[in-house]
Parts: sequence; structure tokens; C-alpha cells
Amino acid sequence: MNEFIKFEGYYVEYGPGGGVNVGTPSTHITLGNGTTVEIPTPFMRIDRNLAITPAIVPDGESALRIDFTRWSPLRFGTDLTAGFPFNFPTQDLAVRVARAFDADPRTSWRDTPDAIGTWLRAWVADNEQDLSLPPGGAR
Repeated sequence: MNEFIKFEGYYVEYGPGGGVNVGTPSTHITLGNGTTVEIPTPFMRIDRNLAITPAIVPDGESALRIDFTRWSPLRFGTDLTAGFPFNFPTQDLAVRVARAFDADPRTSWRDTPDAIGTWLRAWVADNEQDLSLPPGGAR
């Protein structure tokens, strides 16, 4: 199977009066040796301010691994940049969750992981998804 995935690492927003804002979502990861690393989050844009990103995890004492088997929604922009606190096994499911969560007026990207997990369990049940979530979600 040959696939091609192109990531973005920054976004550009044009403000009123001709201003330009450039931003870079970032991820903080603690390695096995205790070192915390901040790196730009690679993302695939799905809408103006929505994207999905692969899971980035520590790998041993001093390395990071980009895990293409788990995907997570991301909201970005000058007003707010926030990652979804749960990962999903496919890009398609991460996209569907991102769009549903972002469109739901009862949710906020500033919600706690527990509140987002509650929303996610209800969404999974309402949409008849085959996704087993532990009490804390699919992190």
C-alpha cells in the first residue's frame, strides 16, 4: 500500500485591517529520562481551524515516535489552539469527532478532559460507533 501524508506545521490568519498572524501548534512530551520536549505539532488541516494530528509519544529514554495508528482532533487559531485529549484508530473517525465536537454548541475546546470524555461517550453511543472507551476515554 502506497500512501502519502502531507503535514502542515503552522497556520496563517489574516486579521481585520490587513494584519497577519502566524502560529504553530506545539506538543509537550516528557521522555523516559525526564526531559520535557516541546515540538511543533504536525497536522493535516480538515477545515479552516480544524485538523487532525498523529499521536506523538515518547520512545525510550531519549526519543519521540510519531504514531500513525492513532489520530487526534486539533483546533487551532489565534483565539485558541487546543488538542483533543483522546486518540482514535483511524483518520476518518478523528475527522468525524473533530467536526462533531466543534459543531456542538454545548461543548468547548476549553472543556476538561473529563467533560470531553463524557461528551465522547454520548457521541459514540448516539452514532453507533464500535469504539470501546475506558472510563477516562481513548487516550
